[in-house]
Amino acid sequence: MSAVLLDDIVTRIGRLSHLPTTVLRLVGIVSDPSSSLAQIVETIRYDQAITADVLRLCNSAYFGLVRKVESLDDAVRLLGTVKILQLVMAAHTRALLSRPQEGYGLPAGALWRHSVGVALGAQLLARPMRLTQLGLLFTAGLLHDIGKVALNEFVAREYAEIARRVAEEQISFAEAEAAVLGFTHPQLGGRLAELWNLPESIVLAVRYHHDPEAATGEQTLVDATHLADAVCLLMGVGGGDDGLSYRACPAVLARHNLTEPDLELIGADMIAELRAVQALFESY
Repeated sequence: MSAVLLDDIVTRIGRLSHLPTTVLRLVGIVSDPSSSLAQIVETIRYDQAITADVLRLCNSAYFGLVRKVESLDDAVRLLGTVKILQLVMAAHTRALLSRPQEGYGLPAGALWRHSVGVALGAQLLARPMRLTQLGLLFTAGLLHDIGKVALNEFVAREYAEIARRVAEEQISFAEAEAAVLGFTHPQLGGRLAELWNLPESIVLAVRYHHDPEAATGEQTLVDATHLADAVCLLMGVGGGDDGLSYRACPAVLARHNLTEPDLELIGADMIAELRAVQALFESY
């Protein structure tokens, strides 16, 4: 398979559901350290569907608030901007990421669960990695596997050979993709992120989350996304057929003074938060 085929898949990507314009705009704002609370609220305020979803989620039994949340300003004041961003992004990627990914051995809902887990794991890594942009970490984690959505139909046709290599050669799915297809889902995901005009830092995190040492430019978001992905696969969250073959890059661990046991502790916290998020979306 060649780069020509990759280009062909990108040109046909229009069939893939896009994220709402408001969500894409919100990603851009959150990625800017100078953005303000007012900008975030204003971005959401004029999208009726997203505002309605936020209010419905805030008023669900999960939060158990003592009074009804009647406005977006109330929601932000009570829950904070990071939590509101989590709600918006998780809600509006759910349809896109919840389809079954037969080509990756993932049943319906598994990719969304894995993506939310990576998003939460990336946020939990903020403290040991001394990072501050929690919204950006969550967004990069949530979108890191969008290449799988785009590639799923094509991979399904080549799935037997890719799965054979994963099982017999004990390699990761990305390595098997490269051998069989000539490119990987992170490469395609990076192209898709560019097509959506996502911030460069998120494009890099999507493109290099399996190969962080190949990244150029800003490295920290790539490293956080890579480690959060490793945490999820370590905990058995959405690994599909290659989960047991995937390990965190030793150089990335060393760069941030982290160890495998550190990732296990973060993984335990991630599982608890992921269960809470799932309960939230099941309750409203």
